[in-house]
Amino acid sequence: MPTLVCVNLERPAVLPEIAAKAAALVADYGASDTALLDVAFGRARAQGRLPFELPRSMAAVEASRPDVPDDTEDPVFPYGHGLNL
Repeated sequence: MPTLVCVNLERPAVLPEIAAKAAALVADYGASDTALLDVAFGRARAQGRLPFELPRSMAAVEASRPDVPDDTEDPVFPYGHGLNL
């Protein structure tokens, strides 16, 4: 069964295992359950872009420079990744 995963992203997260196994990964920034279900079932159109990158590992986070945004090596989803449907 395809799985849609919704992750509340108050800040960047390390999600490569989840992203690899999910049919769809939705970033939630405080949307209501009704709005998320409307998108999941095709009653509304999803759109958006990531305001930060999602790193591939904690090792990549630790190796990045703390004073430089979007500095991790080979992020799962880079800054600005997203969609317009």
